[in-house]
Amino acid sequence: MTDIDLTHHEHRAGEHPSEHLAPALPLAAVAGLRGKSTVVWLVNSMLQSAGRAVALWSSTGVYVNGERQEGELGPWGRALEALQAGQLDVAVQELETSTVTSVGLPQRIYPVAAVTTLCGNNEDCLISPEAAQGARAVAMLARAVRPDGDLVLNADDTAVRAAADLTAARVILYALHPENPALRKHLEKGGCGVWADDGRIVLGTRLDQRGVIAIDDAHFTLSGALTFQVQNLLCAVAIAAALQVPDEAIRQAVSAFEPDPNRLPGSCNIIRLPGATLVIDGAHQVWTLRSLVRGIRHQPHRRMVTVSGCFPHLSEPQLIEAGRLLGRLGGAVILHAPPGQRRMVDAMIEGISQNDIPPLVLSMPSEHEAIVHALRMIREGDFGLVVTGDAQSAAETIWSIEG
Repeated sequence: MTDIDLTHHEHRAGEHPSEHLAPALPLAAVAGLRGKSTVVWLVNSMLQSAGRAVALWSSTGVYVNGERQEGELGPWGRALEALQAGQLDVAVQELETSTVTSVGLPQRIYPVAAVTTLCGNNEDCLISPEAAQGARAVAMLARAVRPDGDLVLNADDTAVRAAADLTAARVILYALHPENPALRKHLEKGGCGVWADDGRIVLGTRLDQRGVIAIDDAHFTLSGALTFQVQNLLCAVAIAAALQVPDEAIRQAVSAFEPDPNRLPGSCNIIRLPGATLVIDGAHQVWTLRSLVRGIRHQPHRRMVTVSGCFPHLSEPQLIEAGRLLGRLGGAVILHAPPGQRRMVDAMIEGISQNDIPPLVLSMPSEHEAIVHALRMIREGDFGLVVTGDAQSAAETIWSIEG
């Protein structure tokens, strides 16, 4: 099969995308409420695997060819100057929602941009102020993509998919299933997409498509059980394809990719223990916790050991639901909270007890003590989960004990 040409664009009638446009700087931007940090680091790894010189501005700072720079605005400005001078090949930018809505974005600047996930169609999330702000940021990004550029959108999230009507750029949709109605309609109209099918990530059009990588080779997805990580992978593959990254470079980058707690804190960081696996995640809403638990439950393990704080920002019904979800994992749940948060501990225990076979529940005064106790309990064949608001601190505790 011949390579699918992502440089050819079809535009709406009457539009002339190249008119009055300055030459494009090779910039790529990623927005969304969930997953964007993982996506930008995946894209960075794919570009570097292809031999490209890359600047990246992520939530943890500015990096040039993987090296962290001091400061943010100054280094990013210098990176853009180097990009214009041809000393760098690509610059990748993670867009924080609050920054976009308060500062704005230049019109028609990005040749490639993407939106990951806003609410994943969760009703509670969709009516939140966070979602409203996220939707405004997505609309601004859609208008910031050049008409001769590409906008990558999550077809599984209806709030994200709506941005297709706000841009003159070509839209690339990605979805977890080839039968996603929006993706299918998009392909039938001659559009391009990326989707998961039969254990592979597939790229192409309705008539011309190819498998790029086996999902099992993306170890950070836990063999595809973490569907939100598969979505992040789909998004990154779509961006990389738009940036003309060869498939082999994508495969090499993905197979070696691990979410680093220092660069991607709380983004499903995987720590390999002797004979066991431990995941650190920063899920702090019930709907994100639900997708995390669903993936973890499918992992082969002898016993689960879970460490969790008590989510002080959640209401009592939400705390009960969070406890019920964590209790579904079975094994042992170690909760931690200072003495003043006893009400929250009780609410989570109430939720945990609603499971048919409730796990053993322990309570500790601090996260450090809870993690130490969990590591004492974990044996070969076990699976551990730490749900935390400070992933770097949690990782440092684990490394100090496990070496």
